[in-house]
Amino acid sequence: MATGIIADSWLKKIVAGLLIICGSSLLFIASFMAAGALPVQDLAQYWSAAHLVRLNPYSYQLVAHFQHSNGIFVDPPLVLKNPPWAIPFILPLGVFSYRAAFAAWTLFTISVLMIGTRAVWLELNAPASSLVPLLFPFLFGPAIVQLLLGQCTILVLLGIVAFLIAAEKGRDWTAGAALVLVLGKPHVALLFLLVAALWIVRQRRWRILASGCLALIATSLFVEFLNPHIWSQFVARMTLVAHEGEAYPNLGGMLYLVSRIHSLALIPQLLGFAWVAFYWRKHRNNWNWWEQGTMVLLCSVFCSYYSYPYDEILALPALLFAIAHTSGRAFWTAFLITELGYVVYVSNGAGYFGFGYMFLSWTASGWLVACILAQRSRLYGADRHEPLRSDVN
Repeated sequence: MATGIIADSWLKKIVAGLLIICGSSLLFIASFMAAGALPVQDLAQYWSAAHLVRLNPYSYQLVAHFQHSNGIFVDPPLVLKNPPWAIPFILPLGVFSYRAAFAAWTLFTISVLMIGTRAVWLELNAPASSLVPLLFPFLFGPAIVQLLLGQCTILVLLGIVAFLIAAEKGRDWTAGAALVLVLGKPHVALLFLLVAALWIVRQRRWRILASGCLALIATSLFVEFLNPHIWSQFVARMTLVAHEGEAYPNLGGMLYLVSRIHSLALIPQLLGFAWVAFYWRKHRNNWNWWEQGTMVLLCSVFCSYYSYPYDEILALPALLFAIAHTSGRAFWTAFLITELGYVVYVSNGAGYFGFGYMFLSWTASGWLVACILAQRSRLYGADRHEPLRSDVN
């Protein structure tokens, strides 16, 4: 009997493994074909950087020449903006052609979305049998945009999920190392990083700080070993970015478009700093990363000076917390209205009327309103569960 049970268990594992291999292969082929049919997307900048890291991944001239020689013609060329310590995480793209890199990145993105969502859902003590962690990643608007563009914000989400789980469980070395992924795009998680620093100091979790510093130093030295001039090249690239006059699709960008005063785009970020100081002071004595931390993360995206719709994938943990602990109709109304905006955009309904990506300037506000409404429902007793408390004091 015992032998039969073991054999049956192994058979189930083999069948599951074969299904995963077949599904991944089909998805890779579909993504490979889609990369050839779709216009060249953001992934091209990471793919180019992986190939040019020993020369200058931040050079317009080198990137343009490389992309043109590979049949990619985008004017202006797509050039990396991420700091040098983010480069090690995109280096594997350098072994692929662009289409194969896009397919591989799609597989990676889907894996992070599925595993990350499932992990967060279970950490929230939500019903394990629920279909939410299976379906939500593929119905969430920013996740769809992330998949279409091949953006690297998925690495930031991976780092945040790893940090949240590790910090709450007392796995400080893992938590600190995970933050280096978040630092790959610090501008979209600025308030979150600030609160993380305050929390580390208050809780005296020095191993998190040590681990984060070691990971940052290790990735930086590795890239410098590949290219000793990488830092001066990055500074030159950031000098160009600092002079960009583009309006970004967020609240600050809307203020800039309405007023034509570029400095007003910084107002949401400045207000965000003031808000997070108040919020931290109010909750610091009973801080929980799932309840308060995810809200700060969502506000980081909402207040960010430089963000795009795909960065709103970082709202995922806060929304999962709201879904797991709220049954309020107001939350779902706000959520579905915001989701509808993505449906209109992705289906090119907005483009039909002449709107570009600025059409989604309001959606970060929509996710925030939904989570605030969920919070109000919990305060008035409409929640299904008691608010979480940290596992580690």
